[in-house]
Amino acid sequence: MGSRLIDLGLQPGIPPESWNTTHPEEIKKIHLEYYNAGSDIVLTNTFGGSRLKLEAHGHGDRVREYNTRAVEIAKNVCPPNAYIAGDIGPSGKFLPPVGSITEQELIENFTEQATILAEANVDLFFIETMVDLKEAEIAVNAAKKAVDIPVFASMTYKKTKRGFFTIMGNSIEQCSEVLEKAGTDAIGANCTISSEEMIDLIPLIANSTDLPIIAKPNAGQPQLVEGKTIYLSKPAEFTQDIQQMIKNGATIVGGCCGSNPKFISEISKKIKREKQ
Repeated sequence: MGSRLIDLGLQPGIPPESWNTTHPEEIKKIHLEYYNAGSDIVLTNTFGGSRLKLEAHGHGDRVREYNTRAVEIAKNVCPPNAYIAGDIGPSGKFLPPVGSITEQELIENFTEQATILAEANVDLFFIETMVDLKEAEIAVNAAKKAVDIPVFASMTYKKTKRGFFTIMGNSIEQCSEVLEKAGTDAIGANCTISSEEMIDLIPLIANSTDLPIIAKPNAGQPQLVEGKTIYLSKPAEFTQDIQQMIKNGATIVGGCCGSNPKFISEISKKIKREKQ
């Protein structure tokens, strides 16, 4: 969603969620493009829709408005057999010793957003791009308490010489254990790494949990060209990698930064062709 909005003219410093009220037709068009491409689930334009994240842009008083409107827009175009996921991203704040936010403040932050999304009747929650396991656990707990619907949780890993870890040093095994205990219904990874790197990550996650596994890689590593961030991966090669991830254990697949409806269309066609 973020990279699609930037393509459409979203300016730096403007929260993407504000477009739910200022450019609702653009958000609707994006959702419709993905459904038409074959997406079974689309994520609401609420990745940065929590109070802590919106306060950083001076929009803290618009939490209910932005989140409620986001779900309404998605519902307007959601096909009968498809789903809407309430997207919840990181707060942008860090617990000690890195930052000064408290666990209670994070609980209140995620409880507020999850409750609003639940009241707007999302079909599931998608907690994604989490780099701090404790923050992810708090978000999952908040979502589970808000309403009895599925909760997906996706961490962001970096590949190091010692293996895959979050930037806070959380291992795959630690993340799976904590998130599974919190009641997560599906576990996985998204963002930061390319589809090629995620091929190696997925079997490691599969070895750490019996839950359904999510794979949502970037369309390659971002490159800065003439002041604009671009992603060099092509839909065909991305889809080949996704197919390998499925063989390695992934059951919920999609695309993160740099991907677009062309990527989803290619994935959908190949997966459905193999099932025939």
